[in-house]
Amino acid sequence: MSAAHKRRHKHEEHEEHVNHERWLVSYADMLTVLMALFIVLFALSQIDQLKFAQFKDGLTKGTANSNQAVSGSAGVLEAVNGDMPIDISPNSTGQPLQQSISSEDRKVLQRAQTQQQQQDLNAAKEEVSDYRAIAKQLNDALTAKDDQDQVTYRITSDGLVVGLVADNVFFANASADVETKGREVLDTIAPILAQLPNDIAVQGHTNSLPLSGSSRYRDNWDLSAARAMTVVQRFAAAGMASNRLSGTGYADSRPLYPDTDDRATTGNRRVDLVVASPSSDAVKALLPEVAQQTATGDGPKELTGTTDTVPTGPATSGETAADISAGIKPDLSAPVAAG
Repeated sequence: MSAAHKRRHKHEEHEEHVNHERWLVSYADMLTVLMALFIVLFALSQIDQLKFAQFKDGLTKGTANSNQAVSGSAGVLEAVNGDMPIDISPNSTGQPLQQSISSEDRKVLQRAQTQQQQQDLNAAKEEVSDYRAIAKQLNDALTAKDDQDQVTYRITSDGLVVGLVADNVFFANASADVETKGREVLDTIAPILAQLPNDIAVQGHTNSLPLSGSSRYRDNWDLSAARAMTVVQRFAAAGMASNRLSGTGYADSRPLYPDTDDRATTGNRRVDLVVASPSSDAVKALLPEVAQQTATGDGPKELTGTTDTVPTGPATSGETAADISAGIKPDLSAPVAAG
C-alpha cells in the first residue's frame, strides 16, 4: 500500500464527539416545571372575597335539609349565630381575612349572616307551633279519658318532651312494671306518636333516693333503664316502627327540680317521651327561648320552672307536694319511695 493511500485512510477516521452541554436541557425543564408550580400556588393564594361569600351563601342554601319531620331550615354550612366576626385563616399577606376584606365585602358577609339567623328563628317558631299542635292532640285524647293530669309537656332543645309522672299511677315503688292506668295512658298516646315521622326517645329518670336492699334492681340506673325499655316495648307492640324508638336510663343525673325543691321527690321520678327535633343545632338552640316568648294558645299548659343542672345536695326524704302548675297529682296516701 502506498504512503499516499495510508495518509488518506488516516484522514478519514474521526473521533466521536462528546456533548458536554446536555445537562442544560434537563436543567431548563426543571426550571420550567418549578415556575409553573409557583404560578399555580400564587394563583391559589388569591381569594376573591365577594365571590367567596356568594359561594358560601349559595352552598348553605343548596344543602339545606329538606327531609325534616317538622318545618325547619338546616344548612350544612351555617353562619355563626351571633355577632362574632368571621375569622378565616391568614391569606398570602399574613393578615386575617377579616382585616383584609373591603367594607363592601364585609356587608355581604354580614347580610348573609343576618339572613341565616332570621331563617333559623323562623324555623324555630314554626317548629314550636308544630310541637304545640302535637301536644294539643295528645291532651285532647287524654282528656277524653280523664287522664290529662298524668302527663306534662315542655319544649327543650331536644324537641317536644311529653313527661309521664312515674308515681303509683304508672309504676309501683321501685318497679318497672306499668300499672293499669299507665297502660291506658300509653295506649292512648301511642297511635298519635306513631303517625309522626319524628324519632321517639324514651328516657327513664328517678329521684335521688337510693333503692332499698330488697329491690330486684341494683340501683337507680338499672331501674330507670328498665322503665324506659318497658315503655319502648309497649310502643313497639302497638305497631310503632322499632327503628324510630330508643330507650335510655338516666337515674337521677337529669333532674327537673333540685333536691331542695319540694317537687323533686315526685317530679324527678318520671319517664320522658322526647319527640326528637330533626333541625340543625342553631335552630334547636332557639326552641326553648321561642317557646317561652310565645303563648301556648288553646293547647295544654307547658311545664316551667325546671332546671337541667346536676344535683349537688344530698338525697333527703319527706312529704311529697303536688305540682299544681304542671298538673302532677301524686298519691299522698302512699309512702315516699326511691326511684
